[in-house]
Amino acid sequence: MPQGETFYRACSLVLFISQLYALLPVCNVRSADINQIKFKWLSVRVFYSALIMLLNFGEFIAVLYYISHTGINFHNSSTIALYIVCLLEHVFFWRLAYNWQSIMSHWYHVEQLFLSVPYRFCDEYRMKRRINIVVATVMLSALVEHFLLLSNSLHLSNLERTQCHINVSYLESVYKWERPHLHYILPYSIWFMPLLEWINETIAYPRAFTDCFIMCIGIGLAARFHQLHGRIAAVHHKLMPAVFWTEVREHYLALKRLVRVLDNAIAPLILLAFGNNMSFICFQLFNSFKNIGVDLIVMLAFWYSLIFAVLRTSLTIFVTSSMNDYELKIISLLRDVPAKAWTTEVQRFSEQLGNDITALSGSGFFFITRQLVLAMGTTIITYELMISDVINQATIRQRTVYC
Repeated sequence: MPQGETFYRACSLVLFISQLYALLPVCNVRSADINQIKFKWLSVRVFYSALIMLLNFGEFIAVLYYISHTGINFHNSSTIALYIVCLLEHVFFWRLAYNWQSIMSHWYHVEQLFLSVPYRFCDEYRMKRRINIVVATVMLSALVEHFLLLSNSLHLSNLERTQCHINVSYLESVYKWERPHLHYILPYSIWFMPLLEWINETIAYPRAFTDCFIMCIGIGLAARFHQLHGRIAAVHHKLMPAVFWTEVREHYLALKRLVRVLDNAIAPLILLAFGNNMSFICFQLFNSFKNIGVDLIVMLAFWYSLIFAVLRTSLTIFVTSSMNDYELKIISLLRDVPAKAWTTEVQRFSEQLGNDITALSGSGFFFITRQLVLAMGTTIITYELMISDVINQATIRQRTVYC
């Protein structure tokens, strides 16, 4: 089947949904004409995104004020980290939105090389389908996590209210449990609850969506490397003229330039996402040494959240590293080029493939390849062994009384 999918059309629905949560405030993101995609300072999307950022920042100030009076510890420091990460994600998506039109224009012009013969009739990669499946799977899993954590808060706040005989309504006890920093300075009102829950959604959504966004970029790039690999694989062991290898090498260099443009644009998001995921996993592993009680809801919410973070991070690595996998396959194919067809162009192409890593990076600190899974796994295992030596589990008691 001929391939005619462009990235900006394949991911348009995903980006439109993200705008409901005030991320990537770009106008006409679902337009069929790429020239209609614009970033406008005076637009509803930018105003809405700025409003959500201000509300999140205001709540962050409330958290700092509350902790300054009650004291900081290991657990409430994670709350500070959550708000810092959320605010930085909004800022980085704003920065990306400002340059989104030029990035998509560059990507679109590179894609025109791969939307014509002979690439058009390579095996179809189904970019849009892959993007939708990955995003739907991750975000639905994140929704389940959110509801489990919300159920956990409702359950624990009710236990505290009943065990301690606190004379407040059920909703007020939930408000005090979930947002002690706001309860400290703002009296409970039922009219605040829907707004606070929506703000909570805008804080929780970016954590999973940033991983999805990185995977979408990876799928879009892998689709073109897949086509390049398919074209070279189609002439495996055949004698091809120098002009063929010149054209293929030029197309590869166009893809490399596109990877560099995207890497410069989203590197801060990658660094933030992987740093946040690793810190969250380590934080939860630390908590796993503490007996979290015998309550089914508490245990289910805790372990689901931890396992989901590990699987989401692993999936991000495997999906985003696909283009690097295709490059390694191309290198393998070049080794089988017959000696009679080995020309200067093939030699240059081989050297360019072997001298550089084609992968997205976290501002140069690491590259998203399959080896990153081993590096992160080693770090987590080392951390687990270290804290198992430090923590004396015999001194930890079950928490069944919340008063």
